[in-house]
Amino acid sequence: MILSLVRHGEPVRAASGDAGIDPPLSAAGADHARGVGKLITADGYSAVYSSPLRRARETAQIAAGPDVPVGEREGLSEFDRGSAYLHYEDGAEIWKRYLAGDLTPWGTTLDDFRTRVLDTIESLRADHDGENVVAVCHGGVINVFTAWILGVSSVRIFAPEYGSVHRFWHRPGEGWSIRELNVRPWSPSQAAVEAQA
Repeated sequence: MILSLVRHGEPVRAASGDAGIDPPLSAAGADHARGVGKLITADGYSAVYSSPLRRARETAQIAAGPDVPVGEREGLSEFDRGSAYLHYEDGAEIWKRYLAGDLTPWGTTLDDFRTRVLDTIESLRADHDGENVVAVCHGGVINVFTAWILGVSSVRIFAPEYGSVHRFWHRPGEGWSIRELNVRPWSPSQAAVEAQA
């Protein structure tokens, strides 16, 4: 099985600072999703899944196209589901607790979150063994799965970019391995280019 975990595109909250628990994609986030769509279409896939959070659902549907069914898996949700979306780069004090592996401000623990993610990915593997599957999710999900493969307990080992693709390979008798991380199949939107000028 080849599993492509995709971090959702940039949400409105991260771009504008507006409050919201389940924000939609920003214009740049939609660009990210279209870039992901080109890559996954070129690669081919058997199934597309998504976290039920809006930013992930929208990314999956734009990337897959309107005629492709997108299955939802609750276990692909971020650890902060049900909480106000806080952009990591804003430097909110609460992120220090996250970096220390303390997820209790979000009503869970690192062990519970990791178990939920691993159980969901194992379910996808069992349902699609030998196939190419795309699952649109979140940075925390990608981090705990990557850390588990590497045999480390860290909650965050790298920073997945918005709209980035992370590929993992499962071989019978050998388990999971990492094929590539943080592939960014998109270019900056014109608005982002103009904003940097």
